[in-house]
Order: sequence, then C-alpha cells, then structure tokens
Amino acid sequence: MKTRDQSQNAGTVPPSSDIHPFLKGNFAPVETEFISFPCKVQGVIPPEFIGGQYIRNGGNPIHPPEKGRHYHWFDGDGMLHGVYFTPEGVPLYTNRHLATSLLKMTLLLLRSPIPSIALLISPLSSLHRIVAAILQSFFLALRARLGVLSVANTSVFWWGTTSAESDHRLLATCESGPPLEVRVPELETVGWDRLLDRSGESLKSWRGPWWKRFALSRIQEDWMTAHPRVDPVDGTLLFYSTQMFEAPHARYSVIDSSGQHLVWKQGVDIGRAKMMHDFAATRTHTILLNLPLTLAPTNLLSLLPLIHFDRSLPSEFVIFPRLLRSAATPQEPIRFTESEPCLIFHTANAWDEPTADGVAINMLACRFKSAKLVYAAGAIDIPAAERGQDVVQLHYYQFGIPQAYLNKESVDSGRISHSFSLMAIPFEFPTMPTHLSMSASRYVYGCTMQSGSFDERLGGAAKVDCLVKVNVEDLIRRGKISGDSPADSRTTLEILQQWKQGIRGPIEVFALPEGLYAQECQFVPRTDAKTEDDGYLVTYIVYDESNLGQDGTPLPDEGSELWIIDAKNMAEGLESVVCRIELPQRVPYGLHGTWIPASKLQRQRSHPPIEQPLLQAKLERSRLQHFVSILFDRPPDRQRSAFERLVLNVMWPMSVVMLLLALYEAARMFKPIRPATSSLSWPQMISLPIAFVAVVVFRSTR
Repeated sequence: MKTRDQSQNAGTVPPSSDIHPFLKGNFAPVETEFISFPCKVQGVIPPEFIGGQYIRNGGNPIHPPEKGRHYHWFDGDGMLHGVYFTPEGVPLYTNRHLATSLLKMTLLLLRSPIPSIALLISPLSSLHRIVAAILQSFFLALRARLGVLSVANTSVFWWGTTSAESDHRLLATCESGPPLEVRVPELETVGWDRLLDRSGESLKSWRGPWWKRFALSRIQEDWMTAHPRVDPVDGTLLFYSTQMFEAPHARYSVIDSSGQHLVWKQGVDIGRAKMMHDFAATRTHTILLNLPLTLAPTNLLSLLPLIHFDRSLPSEFVIFPRLLRSAATPQEPIRFTESEPCLIFHTANAWDEPTADGVAINMLACRFKSAKLVYAAGAIDIPAAERGQDVVQLHYYQFGIPQAYLNKESVDSGRISHSFSLMAIPFEFPTMPTHLSMSASRYVYGCTMQSGSFDERLGGAAKVDCLVKVNVEDLIRRGKISGDSPADSRTTLEILQQWKQGIRGPIEVFALPEGLYAQECQFVPRTDAKTEDDGYLVTYIVYDESNLGQDGTPLPDEGSELWIIDAKNMAEGLESVVCRIELPQRVPYGLHGTWIPASKLQRQRSHPPIEQPLLQAKLERSRLQHFVSILFDRPPDRQRSAFERLVLNVMWPMSVVMLLLALYEAARMFKPIRPATSSLSWPQMISLPIAFVAVVVFRSTR
C-alpha cells in the first residue's frame, strides 16, 4: 500500500485571495495519490456494494494557471477517484491521474500545453491570441508525438463484448479524443482504446480519399463524445463525434455486443460545426441535439469567439433509427425544430411509446435557455444576450414519428407534440437505474440546491447541497393534462417544508447539513427490489466548507466522505443515510462517475502488470529529465518509414559537414586579436544554430 503524508492534501494552489474562483475551495486540485487506502466506516455497508466499485472522473490540473490567465471548470488533467468494496467488506480508496500524453507535456512545461476553454469562449479574446494558442498546441503535439489531444477528464463508463467472457473494461472519456482504458480497482491507465473490430477497423481508420489524409479534419478522426450510450438489454454501444473542419459535421457509430461495427462514422448533416456534449437514444431511435452552441473556425472570421452561442439559430433535434442508412433503414433523419434557442448538456433518459399513427419518442433533458453557464464556469464576462437568471430545469419532449417514416418512407420534418418543464427547481447531473435506461421509468435522480442555480458565478455553478428524486411519470401526466410549464412550480425550500408537514408529492429532496455539499450520484438497485426506487444513492460528500481558510483555500487534513443513502426514503434526511465512509483526502468537485457491480468487475479483461508511478513521484522528477525523455528519446527498435529513412540519410552527412563548418567559424570568432571594425560573416552568424540542428539530427538518427 502506497500513501503520502496527508499534510500535502491541500492541493497545488497557492494561498491567495486572487485565486481563480474555480481553483479555490473544493475546486482546488489535489496532488496526492492514494492506492487502496483502507477507510473508516460509520454504519453498515449494504451487501449490494460488496465486490463493486464506485468511480468518478473530473479535472484536476497539476499545474493550475497563474493569476490573470484563462481557466475553465471543464479544463484540467483527468483524475479518477474510486472506492472499492472488497469481498471482506473493507472500502479501499484510490485516486489516480490518467496517464495521458498531455499529462507528460504538462509535467514538462509546468503548464497545460492546450488552450483553456475560457480562452475559446471569451468575447474579449483577440483573434491572434486564439490562433496562436491553437497553433502552439498542435506544434507541441506534433513535436512531442502526443498522438491524442485529450485529458480524458469528463466521464467514465463500463463496456464489454460477449465475444469473450473477460473482455470488459472501464473507459474514461473526453470530447477531444478516443476513450482511455483504465484497469480497476487500482485505476492504472492501460492506453487509448480505439474500439477495434474483427475487420481491423478502428476509430483511427480512414475511409476517405487519400488527399484528405493531410487535411485538418484528420486531427479529429478518432474523437468521440464523452457520453456514449450502452443499451442495457443487448449491450450495443452507440456514440457520435463532431467535426470542426469538414461537413457533415457529425458522425454516428453503432457497435454490437460482439464488437462488430454495425454503423461506422456515418455522416449526419447538422449545418455547421457545433459543440455537442450529449445525446439520447431509445431502444429503436437515436436523438442528436443540434443546438445553437457553435464550435466553428469560421466564427473567428466574423470576429466571434471560437465557441459562440448563436441566438439566430433554432434548437434542432435530429432523430433517426439506430441503424442509420443501412439496408433496413435507408431514409434520411427527421428534423424537429424549436424556435427558442436552448442549451442541453445532459439528457436523463429517452424511450419509445407506440401511438395510433406511429411511435412517439420521449426525452428528458436538463435544459438551459441560454449559454450563461458556459461563461460562468470560466469566470469570464458574460455577453449581454446571456445575462439574467437562467434556471436549468428537467424538461420533457415528445416527438411524433409518423407511420410513413416507420415504413421506410422519407419525411423531412416532424412535429414536437409536447415540450414543457417538469419542475421549477434547478436540476442537473441526472442519473437513473442503468438497467432501466432507454425504456420508460418512473424515477430520475439528480442534483439541486436550496437557493441559487447552476448558472451562478464564483463557484456557485457546482455547489450542490441537495439530491433530488423526481417521479417523472407523475409530472409528465400532470403537464400533459394542465399544459403548465413547469408542471410543479414549487421551490426547493417549499418542497422541504411540505415534506416536514407530511404533505407528499412527486419530488423528494435530500438536504445536506449546512456547509456540506454533494456531487453527482449513482443509483445502485437493491437485490430483489420490489419497486424502481428500491435501492441506494452513492455520492461523494464534500468536507465542511466552513473549514476553509480566510482566503478560500482548503485546510490540510480535511477529507471528504462517501455516503450511501436509502433512495426509497431519501426525503427523511440524515435518517436515510445508511453508511458514511471517511476518505483520507478531499475529492474536488468533479463531473461524472459510474458504479461497477462485482459481477461486471470480475469480467475485466486481463493485462500485463502496469507500472504507473504515483503523481508525487512524477512531480519530483526534474524538468530537464522530462525534456530529454519526451522530445529526444527514440526507442532503439522503432520502425521508420521509407520517407523518414530517406530524409535522415540525406540530412546525416549534411549535418556532419555543417557541424564541422560551425566549429571552424566558432574558432575564428574567438581568435585573440581581431580588428575592432570587423563584422561577422553569414556562416559565423548561423554557426551556433547549425550546430544545434546538427546535434538534434544526430540524436534522431540513432
């Protein structure tokens, strides 16, 4: 067992009142990694947890930006925090950085080599600064042979194929690259998983004309969404990717449970490049969210930020059968348009419902009316068009799919039969029982707060002091009958007060004690459950923020806790807390996680032993050592292409000659007696740069 002195747990952010608001308090990163650290338990661990593991992902910058530099909550090197419940019932805490190539470059440069999202969305960012940051990132990537510009800091999901009993794995995701495989329970990084199938095709495979291999679109070839969907019934994996530089700007893929690519990078026209974070899927159809948040290089030509919320664009929902444009479904998607622009980061669920003239596609999503959160999470000035209160609400959509489309006939557009909010309280980070996803379910769980909303600045966007259970079945029925939006107009405080008075309703709120905050939760069903909500919610509970220093920095030796809450009785407050597990350090506010039961964890595919030094050891290495290792080392058995060998064979004798010339000119420059009016010749002026180039070329030809 490897541990580190807990006094270092305060993180790497220096104590200062000028710290970026999303780097102070429990947003501050941690720099200590614990491996299988046994934790103290208050209460009784339910038997459903034995042998399983709860894992959550999120950004944890090892070298946060200095004062005045851009930073966004969605930035940061990926770090996983996991609690594994051993067969003996001992919870073991492990946290590890994901060992990406960008992490190596960050350790080398002592800063992130890629531009912050805040730089790309800020209306005050100059064109030359954005272009320079992007070009610098790609130059570093090429020079250091990174291959992937991803920090894998957004989400994690478990997926496997039935072609082999032990072919399941945990994958960490981010929009800017392929999934990254991680071995559980100690969370060692295995490597990029490009979803290879039996034919040899993978995310990196190229199908287009040869000359497009050199286009900018090649950079995004192996990118995929951070929120893929796994069908709980047949194990099918569905995902999409976006393209900034080439139309159509969305690509859709489906992999069956045997690992075979059924649909592979099928183009879907969304008009222009968009920033798409999530999508939805039923058992038969897929829904892409073509919303007005653009991510297009053409924005720069109009003197707009690279990421821009264009209010002149409608909100479009692109719906098509799972096996898009196959022999079974040759028609184009149906497009449903809503005139009011909106922004959806996360969908909660989607399901089919037969109707008299076709089928209805139902979707629940966390809907913003503006892009205020995008700016607030970067603590930058919000454009006037996005100002004002914007409460994200759990929203219900119903899209009518006509029978003609089901009969393989083309239909250009469809009608949104219902669109209304289920409740007035803010609602984000939705979750539900995974075995019920893609089908109608009664309950959805998520995060809310007693006051404020997710769009607040200065850290308010992520401070969750309440978990909530929503009877969506009841609220959808109410909304369809009354036509009200929202269907339940009560505030969080009103709901809490009514439950104390014995007045029940479709919304149950679990309120944390003052000063404590929660994060996204996961639902774990009880064995032999009798009802849908018969199970537990598991989440990281942040330590009491009253322990923060006067400047907002975390105090040492203050750890977080993992709480297991009875979901069926969660409105009872602390009485519903079944178990509290004390962790050895803080778990910073993060993003998305998953629960892996013992039955799945045992099916993990095997790997040779993985040596992954702790972050503490990486930080102790010298900068020069990293520089030599990353930029100049070449494996002795590396296979070189014919073109590379030709270039090196030409450059090698030239470099020897130029090095001799450089040494000769340097000797002439340092003669004891030289005329005072003499000037340097051109060979003398370039002698030292040529010598440096010669040494680099010599090192490359080893």
